[in-house]
Amino acid sequence: MHNSDNNRMQHVILCGGSGTRLWPLSNRQTPKQLLPLFEGKSLLQLTYIRNRPACKGVLAIAGAAQAELIASQLIDEGAALRCIAEPVGRNTAAAIAIAAFVSAPDDILLITPSDHLIGTPDRYNTAIAEAKQLAEDGYIVTFGLKPTYPETGFGYIHHQGNEVLRFVEKPDAATAIFMVGNGDYLWNSGIFCAKASVMLDELLLHSPAIYHAASRAAGELVRTGAISREAMTAIPSDSIDYAVMEKTSRVKVVPSDMEWSDVGSYEALTQALTEQFRYSNDQAVYIDSNPHNSTVIGTDKLVALVGVDNMVVVDTPGALLIMQKGKGQVIKQLHNWVAENRPELL
Repeated sequence: MHNSDNNRMQHVILCGGSGTRLWPLSNRQTPKQLLPLFEGKSLLQLTYIRNRPACKGVLAIAGAAQAELIASQLIDEGAALRCIAEPVGRNTAAAIAIAAFVSAPDDILLITPSDHLIGTPDRYNTAIAEAKQLAEDGYIVTFGLKPTYPETGFGYIHHQGNEVLRFVEKPDAATAIFMVGNGDYLWNSGIFCAKASVMLDELLLHSPAIYHAASRAAGELVRTGAISREAMTAIPSDSIDYAVMEKTSRVKVVPSDMEWSDVGSYEALTQALTEQFRYSNDQAVYIDSNPHNSTVIGTDKLVALVGVDNMVVVDTPGALLIMQKGKGQVIKQLHNWVAENRPELL
């Protein structure tokens, strides 16, 4: 390793996730993190670009079906890349364990999802620098976001400074309202920072079955260049939150008020496209309809909105979605219906 790289982190990008709440725009072939919606860049590419200054290289953990497209998008941005293809997904604990096994023990891993959007790079970089320092001291660091509204779809972290008092599951509405008003609770961002050796020590301590099965899969990867379906399936499927974060005594949190979105709904996507990124659809025409509060995405035909407002129109080769804003959470029901009745469209 070059000396100049000794104090830089290894970026681990978790590229799973199918973006079911953005169907039909996001599907199995091109999940939401690979769609080039943001001035020609994908969420995956923006994730790499955002973390490039602090990191010495990228390790992408991807489903086998998307691995090639993920690699090509990152290489297009000049990434020094290793891409590990998972023949079957086994949740975040397995992916992180394999990444830690194939890294040097003292490597500090910055582990991020591939599908988040962050609008305040200065605040983000401040949080990364603080987390790196804590990781060097032997802690597993999670990033907590100051909540801006009572979201029931996220996990929360009850904290005091950098101390984690407890993790809170996705709450009901009343609990979420209490936690946002209380001020001592943060959204759990799903971004982590830790030395590879520390992450493995804690996996061995708290989830030994995942540790040992991931060790065998990583050994196979090093020997043969690939992980077999058998070796991957043998790893128990669990999130890193359950497997390690909620059990370890070596956890710290870095609170941040960075602007953050998991782009988990059409409302979040349309907000991101209007606030941070120029996005215009030349094929859309609005008559007796406000062009600023409706969004037409992805089409090669003229789409006219006449006398309707607050709409999201998504046109793909396989399906057309017309949705009133505010109904984004219902897309999961639609996705379930399509899975049962028209699975070829997923």
